[in-house]
Amino acid sequence: MMTTSSQQQSTFLYDPELDLREEHISLISKRLLTALRESKIKHLSCDNLFLPCNHLRNIAKQCLIMAAEEPFGIMGAQIRIKLTSLSTNLTSTTTKYLPLIRINPKQKTVFEIEIDLHEDTKVFTLRRLLPEMKLFRQLKEKSPLYVSPRCLLVKKVFYKIAEPKLAMINSMT
Repeated sequence: MMTTSSQQQSTFLYDPELDLREEHISLISKRLLTALRESKIKHLSCDNLFLPCNHLRNIAKQCLIMAAEEPFGIMGAQIRIKLTSLSTNLTSTTTKYLPLIRINPKQKTVFEIEIDLHEDTKVFTLRRLLPEMKLFRQLKEKSPLYVSPRCLLVKKVFYKIAEPKLAMINSMT
């Protein structure tokens, strides 16, 4: 594993010549943000979803690095976001998959990047404060969800048999 300057561990070598223009990073970040906003109420059952500062930007940058070795680059990607959170009874975890993000729907998809986000259990929320009673269940479910500053990206290629490649993101400030 190699460590790059932005506190990331990755099986991908960072090429300084790589085209990581701000407009590309911004495009991917906005797509991720839109997917999370749309899924907030529909799929995640929370009113507010809090992400660490620059977390989506760091993820977008790593997605571009992962896509650099592919024939169509990031345009041939589909991105799947998986969010693992504590269940309302706080004894088990629940994993929810958000709708797929296709960067360019007209382009053939040749690989997938799965972003594995987790709830930050270090943050004090109503989910852990309120007792497990029917009266409080709705309040607990609608309480804010805080995303951990660490996440895992897994790249799976569709056109050849290969082991998935991993990249770890740590957006701690």
